[in-house]
Amino acid sequence: MDLLSDKKKPNKDCRSTDDPVPFFKKARFFFPVSLLIVHLFTQLTFTTFAYSWDSPFNNSSNWGGTGLMEIPNARILEDGVIRLGAADASPYRWYTLGMGLLPGIEFTGRLTDITNIRTFFGFSYDRAFDLKYQIFPESKALPAIAVGINDFLGTRIFPSEYLAISRQYFPLDFTLGIGTKRLKGAISLPSHDKIGLFGGVELALGDRVHLMAEYNPVRYEDDHPFARGVPEGASYPVNLGIRGEILKGIKVGLSYQRGNTLGAMLHIQSQLGKQILPQKPDPRVLLPVDRRAFVERDLKEMVDNIHKAIQAAGFSDISVYTDGSVVIAEFENTKYLSNQKAAGRVLRILLYYSPEDCRKLIAVEKKRNMPILEISVRPSHLEMFLLGKIPEDIFYSGLIDIRVISRSENSLQQDFIKSGPAPEKNFTIGVKPDLATFWLDTTDYLQVRAGIKPYLTANPWKGALAYARFDIPFYSDIYASAEPSPNPVRTDQADYMDINYTFDRLLINQVFRLSEKGFGRVSLGYFDKMYAGIGGEALYFAGDGRIALGMEGDWVIKREPKAQFELKDFDRYSILGNVYYYYQGLEMTFHMKYGKFLAGDRGWMLDINREYDTGAIVGFYYSLTDTDNFTDPYNRGYNNKGVYLSLPIRMFFNHDSGERLYYGISPWTRDVAATVPHWQDLFDLGKNLMPAKFKSRLFEITR
Repeated sequence: MDLLSDKKKPNKDCRSTDDPVPFFKKARFFFPVSLLIVHLFTQLTFTTFAYSWDSPFNNSSNWGGTGLMEIPNARILEDGVIRLGAADASPYRWYTLGMGLLPGIEFTGRLTDITNIRTFFGFSYDRAFDLKYQIFPESKALPAIAVGINDFLGTRIFPSEYLAISRQYFPLDFTLGIGTKRLKGAISLPSHDKIGLFGGVELALGDRVHLMAEYNPVRYEDDHPFARGVPEGASYPVNLGIRGEILKGIKVGLSYQRGNTLGAMLHIQSQLGKQILPQKPDPRVLLPVDRRAFVERDLKEMVDNIHKAIQAAGFSDISVYTDGSVVIAEFENTKYLSNQKAAGRVLRILLYYSPEDCRKLIAVEKKRNMPILEISVRPSHLEMFLLGKIPEDIFYSGLIDIRVISRSENSLQQDFIKSGPAPEKNFTIGVKPDLATFWLDTTDYLQVRAGIKPYLTANPWKGALAYARFDIPFYSDIYASAEPSPNPVRTDQADYMDINYTFDRLLINQVFRLSEKGFGRVSLGYFDKMYAGIGGEALYFAGDGRIALGMEGDWVIKREPKAQFELKDFDRYSILGNVYYYYQGLEMTFHMKYGKFLAGDRGWMLDINREYDTGAIVGFYYSLTDTDNFTDPYNRGYNNKGVYLSLPIRMFFNHDSGERLYYGISPWTRDVAATVPHWQDLFDLGKNLMPAKFKSRLFEITR
């Protein structure tokens, strides 16, 4: 039996820097689900808790979840913190990744290598995913209380459920818990022989060094036969350990486990998306120095100077107007990840040049040469706010006006003086590194494809954006041992992953306005390495942009794997309805698709993602479609799933940027709920310039 698959045959998973993808499965949990629902409702409705009481005892266990060595405690990773680690206590070796997904919720994924067991295929890695939910954070009155489920998704050979209680009497932190299955142990509760006790204590000797002791409930001799690395069981059920922080965020540990085994661990912890290099500061805040009235100024010279200043600040597609009463600047943000920060920079430039009798400063943010969001403020209010004379809450709630606009009405007025045209390049050239990793095939545990992708983007006319990207692989050992399904849509993907040089994107996107908050898109060309075709989309943002409704459709032809411009006699189409909901409190976006997918299956696809304060985005998706049209066992009855990560590229540089890196994990030998990727779809185009999203981080306007 293969430990790596939840099917009878092994499956291959794909991680790609290119297109995001997710994981999920039903799991049974013996603790009341109602507690989780109540807490999540609280988190979504009211102010969230701060979990500072978990520090400094929210460190990693062997298997990646927050705990001591083999037992969990009631501590969790802080919201948005990610932890990468490895641990060894022979014959077990763990490679782990954990994250604070939401306030109170910790998610962990791990690979466990049982080094003294080898399967038929020559490796013994087990993949598993764990979830911990902190019902109550520690307070003066209450201890921290958490419930968790281990190995709820994966091969389910190391499953357990638990409730843990932790109480800190600094420098000590005590944990007592009850668990099932692998955490049940030998000490059972009276009249509950399927539930047992575990516990431990951690002592902080200082800021950097901790001692640990725990009662280890794991009965290794009762593990699954294919994962019984210690068939004789533990010699002694008490584990002892020490861990220390050698550098900020980097922790190592040594332990003596099971009465006869030395253990070691290394974990690196950081805020997801946090700057690796310090940001080079922007120019200092500009304050007005030339306050001469409109009648004393050369208005054409003034708007030209404003135009040059905004262009020098790194923005594009700029127009500046004045009618002797207001000053307006339209621009596209091509410099910052934050549109709020971009608007703040432009407003300060306008303030610097504004006459003393200027009635209003207006900044208009554009996309594809289409004005979308207008931010307006009185010069006196902005100046007093920047000088600290107006409180933030008063300024944000009543003194700055934000609204969606449909067209540049100011440019149509005859009495407006407009800045002269300035030379601007309408194309961008760059090179993107590419690394794709493929996991869990029967031939190799890990396969890799690496290379570079030079690209060119151009703006040929209003609303249009052309994109060409050439794939230059340096190395590839990609091979799928499983045969593709009949008439494969995606299961023959390995044929396209050889060392062959080709355009993986060669397309043009035309975006146009349907109404003030309605947009349309037509795309034509090569959508990815596998498909060329034509697609269209319409999307309407309702109200302040929290909800968006739309339709999309694609008709595509499959490309020849090793040819540049040849197409196969194989075409497919999809037609899908879209509903988006943006929840401002936790910066979460819920996206539901319904319709016919490329392989002909009909049904739903749910995508949920969250953006953190650093700009990083984490999400997952899961499908529920009618798979009766599939005849092969891999697709029939399958639910497509995956997780994805988007990191702001600025974290690797000392300057800001709006570019992002993507990485995803999903099964790739499946055809269920298949779509073609859309480069810059309409929701991504407009969501950040809708009032709901823009106001959620309005404080960045002063950065």
